Amino acid sequence: MNINEKMKQVPFGNSLFQIQNFIANQDTPERSYRHVLLQLDAKSKAMKECSFRRRRKEIEIKETEEKLKTAEGYTKERLEIDLEEAQYQMDAEIKLIEDAVIEIAAYEKILEKLGDFTREEFEQAERGYWEVRLLKNAQKEIATRGTVDIGTMIALEQIGIKVQRGADGQHRITGNITNKNLLTSKRENVN
Repeated sequence: MNINEKMKQVPFGNSLFQIQNFIANQDTPERSYRHVLLQLDAKSKAMKECSFRRRRKEIEIKETEEKLKTAEGYTKERLEIDLEEAQYQMDAEIKLIEDAVIEIAAYEKILEKLGDFTREEFEQAERGYWEVRLLKNAQKEIATRGTVDIGTMIALEQIGIKVQRGADGQHRITGNITNKNLLTSKRENVN
């Protein structure tokens, strides 16, 4: 297998595994929807910009081919290099375009499965998302450092949740927590 064939076998953008497990796998369906839409938007814009660039490059190639018909000497040699470079650039982009088409299809398939969310539905789900995210962060910080980071504490307090250490040394999370499943037996919810 030559190098070009090898390169075709490996994604240069996001792999389907990355898309499924890191882009589309957020803490809430609404956040997954948003994240997939952001990635799809970025990839679609890149494809459109690529289309404009390629159309300009095609004109440049035609102009260079036309100039080559009458060029002589060093001017002709420079134009031949310009033509070869432009054709190389067009060919080099094909791999990236093919990968982008695969990514876009993956994003569209995920969006079909997620269904649609209105702005209102998205906004209503935000508190739950931030609770999940911040409480997971707190749990990971306790597990790795034995304490909750000050930034996580401040963010939790901003949504009405407090983290304190009890007399027994255990962390207590109190406040208005809407997702009770995030709490362990050592944690309590006080509304």
